[in-house]
Amino acid sequence: MQDLMVSTLVEATHEVFNTMVARELSEEAPIVGDALRPKSNVVGTVGFTGSEKGLVAFYSTLDAANEIAAAMLGMEAHEVNGEMPDAIGEVTNMIAGSFRTKMAAHGDPWAISVPTVTVGSDFYTKYVFQAERVLLPFHMKDSPLYVELILMKT
Repeated sequence: MQDLMVSTLVEATHEVFNTMVARELSEEAPIVGDALRPKSNVVGTVGFTGSEKGLVAFYSTLDAANEIAAAMLGMEAHEVNGEMPDAIGEVTNMIAGSFRTKMAAHGDPWAISVPTVTVGSDFYTKYVFQAERVLLPFHMKDSPLYVELILMKT
């Protein structure tokens, strides 16, 4: 996994949360490989293609997702109704878009897909292609959040 890609994705995540969610994130060391499957109720994904192909995935609990949506919409978390999936899709899209833009500055232009959001329980993500994976753990106050970089192997 390229260190530049990982550090760029971390930077993009911090920027989106500072700017759009008005929340500071703390981070932990990246986890390489398939060792950790984050416990989450909400997963947003955005695909990208170009010189590299893969996905940016965002994982959170339902409570954290509602807090994110509320912060973006200027309301309290308990007031969030059906807006949460759209808000998480937008956060995932902004992280992937910022990541894409920053990588383009290094001569690596990519196209990205529209975001997909899954909300539920007792599920995990599995990709049908061989991939390199790096999971980036963050905390928003006491809530764990994860951003994952998934690169297709060619």
